[in-house]
Amino acid sequence: MENKDWHKESERFNEAAAIYDLYRPSYPAALIDQIIEAATLTAGSDILEIGAGSGKASELFLDRGYRLLCIEPGPQLAELGRQKHKEKRVRFDVVRFEHWDGPECDFDLIFSAQAFHWVPQPEGYNKCGHLLKAGGKLALFWNFYQQGDSGLEQEIAAVCAEYEVFWFNTIDEIERRVEMTAAELGDSGVFKAPEIYCYPWSSRDNAESFINFLRTSNGFIGLPEVKQQELGSRLHALISSNGGVLQRNYICTLFIAEALGTSPL
Repeated sequence: MENKDWHKESERFNEAAAIYDLYRPSYPAALIDQIIEAATLTAGSDILEIGAGSGKASELFLDRGYRLLCIEPGPQLAELGRQKHKEKRVRFDVVRFEHWDGPECDFDLIFSAQAFHWVPQPEGYNKCGHLLKAGGKLALFWNFYQQGDSGLEQEIAAVCAEYEVFWFNTIDEIERRVEMTAAELGDSGVFKAPEIYCYPWSSRDNAESFINFLRTSNGFIGLPEVKQQELGSRLHALISSNGGVLQRNYICTLFIAEALGTSPL
């Protein structure tokens, strides 16, 4: 993976915009409630979202009176979000966050769902700190996909890794990633040490829905079509021969940090 162009990789999701909107998982309601409480949001609060995609997380903040600005580099994803939420108080700007020029000290909350790892650092943290009002919060969250113990889950993980399209994580790996992100935030010089919240949850897929979920990953999108078909056939056979249902377990992890107010430009 080290030799891949991460700028290009991060923009492949746009090629699967419609499938992305249908098959990417959402996020626990309790997580959104925790963000709103921690950021002390009120009607009229200004929120910035980084890497909004088609608005999977955005929609969980709507209907509460906030003003939401979504930054999304994929034009097809952004257009989907615009069309879905055209009656709401939300705007989509098609640009990478590191290239976006926004008003300084203007936001009560900045959040990013499943996307902040694509933002170059330390520029990303510095820019967020500069954009937040005094006492403003940065909320970062990810669905970490947990490796299950069943034979089917082990086989699925092995096949996905063979094609380099998707990786599941053990509990130890998830804990290490959580520690790394917390340390990165705390050492940024821009934010206080984050508060961390974990929300275990699960979903059930049949062969079609799981394969379509994989079609939203940059690894799958980058495969030649013949390899996509080959992988899809193998996974379909595996899931169908094991009862037709695959349970996916997640640990959705939220990091909330307060800006120090000392961000360099």
